[in-house]
Amino acid sequence: MAPLRRGDNPPVSVETGAAYEMLMSLVTVSETANHEVAEVGPEWLAATQKRAGTALMKRLSEFTQGSGDVWVHLIPLVYDAPAPRDVDTFVGHLAATDADELVRQMLGYYDYHVQRATSPMSLRAAVDGDEQAITEVLSACESWPEWHPFVERILGLGSRRAKSDLLAVLRDWRARVWQAEEERLLPILQRDAEAKRLLARELPFEHFVEVTTNGVRYVARPDIERLVLIPSYVNRPWVSFAEQRGAMIMIYPVADESVSADSDAPPLRLVRLTKALADEKRLRILRALAEKPASLMELAEMFEVPKTSMHHHMITLRSAGLVTVSPGPKDKEYRLRNDVLPGLATMLAGYIATPSRAASADDSAEPVAPRPRRTIGTRKRREAVAP
Repeated sequence: MAPLRRGDNPPVSVETGAAYEMLMSLVTVSETANHEVAEVGPEWLAATQKRAGTALMKRLSEFTQGSGDVWVHLIPLVYDAPAPRDVDTFVGHLAATDADELVRQMLGYYDYHVQRATSPMSLRAAVDGDEQAITEVLSACESWPEWHPFVERILGLGSRRAKSDLLAVLRDWRARVWQAEEERLLPILQRDAEAKRLLARELPFEHFVEVTTNGVRYVARPDIERLVLIPSYVNRPWVSFAEQRGAMIMIYPVADESVSADSDAPPLRLVRLTKALADEKRLRILRALAEKPASLMELAEMFEVPKTSMHHHMITLRSAGLVTVSPGPKDKEYRLRNDVLPGLATMLAGYIATPSRAASADDSAEPVAPRPRRTIGTRKRREAVAP
């Protein structure tokens, strides 16, 4: 699919491929601390872990050390792999990649945020086995408690062993887990990608990105030459970021319209909105944001809750389309979206007034609005810009 050029903004393309989504399934399962927020739900997680089996889940836990970022860092290698970017082609591409280069990729060597925190020269030397460089890299990672154990383990293994362990996990995950999911999920991803390609031709660039990611604002950088958007079903509601050699890749949650085929079910957007609003603290957060934008840390301090708890609240609010997030002067900044709540009553009334109930209603009953058509337009490194 040829990129769509949008004036001075980078060309944008929407891509799909089985290998992308398999990696995102590994992200979702690996990050056990986020299972409560994952929209695939506890039943999917339990079924996936059962298919994987105890031995594979243990190897996965040992390899990732509880962080899903390694799988996000491999996303650019899917983009670099030959079409159609299926799992076998991707794994073959990894097998042909130099072991040191593959470990650099796993550690985020090409990632903008990693480069700001860790000297690329030190990271390269650490991968080569330089003890002083390893100490420097581990010291730089101490501020990332969820990432430090993985870096320490991978550098301790050495490149050849790390590559061997990675390929073994991917091949076994493909055989035991992904084969059962691929046929069901790929049509959802393809529907969403095609809808987004059409939408990209209708909306201004910044608005298109915000709608597609459900609230993440794109901030231009001179080193970004192209933007690649990839839909994910299994990793909803997060937006994840990866980058390499001028390409920014955003893995976004598929739109509700691409998921649900049950016409009698409540719109997923309505479910997400009512869930987000059914919490007193989140209502107070929205009221605070109505007064002024705030960072995650500011909100955590304001409401006297741990940063991780506020993080989950903000993921829920952004997923519902109630807030946007963008880089601020010092930290990510959240803003209230004022255009969403006015339509909630109409959406709720539209769903409750189903055709069958409307036909049997008493003629004297108060009229309600018909059920509105849902469109894409109305409708998280873990989140590098979002929470």
